[in-house]
Amino acid sequence: MAKRKSNGEGRVSRLPSGTWRGQLMDGYTADGKRNILSFTAPTKGEVQRKIREYIFDREAREEDCVVPQARGEEFGSWADLWYEDHRSQVQPSTYSNYQYTMKLVKEGFSGKVITDIKPVDINKFLKGIAETGCSNSKVSKCRAMLIQIFDFAEANEAVNRNPAKLAKIIRDNDSDSSKKNAFSDEEVQRLCEELPDNKLGHSIRILLGTGIRVQELLALKKSDIAEDGSVLTIQRAVKMVDGKAEIGKTKSKASMRTVPVPTSYQSSALYLREHGGEALVWCSGHKNLVYSIGTFRGWYYQALKEVGSVRLLPPHCCRHTYVSRLEAKGISMEKIARLVGHTKISTTNGYLHMQVKTLQEAVNVLDAPEEVRQ
Repeated sequence: MAKRKSNGEGRVSRLPSGTWRGQLMDGYTADGKRNILSFTAPTKGEVQRKIREYIFDREAREEDCVVPQARGEEFGSWADLWYEDHRSQVQPSTYSNYQYTMKLVKEGFSGKVITDIKPVDINKFLKGIAETGCSNSKVSKCRAMLIQIFDFAEANEAVNRNPAKLAKIIRDNDSDSSKKNAFSDEEVQRLCEELPDNKLGHSIRILLGTGIRVQELLALKKSDIAEDGSVLTIQRAVKMVDGKAEIGKTKSKASMRTVPVPTSYQSSALYLREHGGEALVWCSGHKNLVYSIGTFRGWYYQALKEVGSVRLLPPHCCRHTYVSRLEAKGISMEKIARLVGHTKISTTNGYLHMQVKTLQEAVNVLDAPEEVRQ
């Protein structure tokens, strides 16, 4: 059996042929995968010698290299160094989306020396941005970014430990929070009935009736909508890169999918097919420019305000609503995950926001006569 060496010499194992092989992880490749090196030799000792020599040479090379130095010891300088170093590890759209989170953490620790920052300081920062209205998702992203920045600083011997890893996870203690993340059945009905008979109104109906992401909606072509409006084919998504909307790949391979449209929503799909732009259903006139997510979001909120009597939930909550309504109808989580393009069912579970009415129906089975329950 391969055995991991405690002194950093990797794994050494004997192959069926009798030859010995050693494997050593040496950082990561450009696409984020582990860079595994292999060494073979007739004997175990020779393999270990080759690995030790490689490690010795690597350390010597690293000593000759100039390690990037932050301007002084301020947190902001190390954050900038990490941000630039991280560019090659993620997609351009993801890297661009880091900018707002980076702005928050740099403002939170502006002028502070990185070695002086303690877990209590990070707790205070995270609690502060939560109290000013940042979502749980944004607070979590700030914490994750802080962990990566301090990991980078620790690897470059700027700090002795990572205080962000000891910071508390800020949780939403609002017992009524589930009502904020999914429209009720009554709100869905009101929206479907009262949204305008135009491209925006029918697009919101499609978000509610199919659970597709706004990024996927904005990247739809007429040809992605079946001639009878019964199916949507998701093949691409809008990405925001440096504030500009671009057409790119879907969030994951699972996101490339065929989504059946419920009968009551097929007229909305047909409207989009018939009244959409030439390049994309959503594109700006003669220039065929891609609409940004922010632009659509602004129009979306205005449409909800005009309907009235519905909560101004974000567009992504249409997706939460779709998942919750399917689950309430008894659809399995495996099927729901496939419909919404989730790789893991655990992700889909996070979208569930059961209404009290649904839970009440579940426990009412205890009141039913025995013959009915059977």
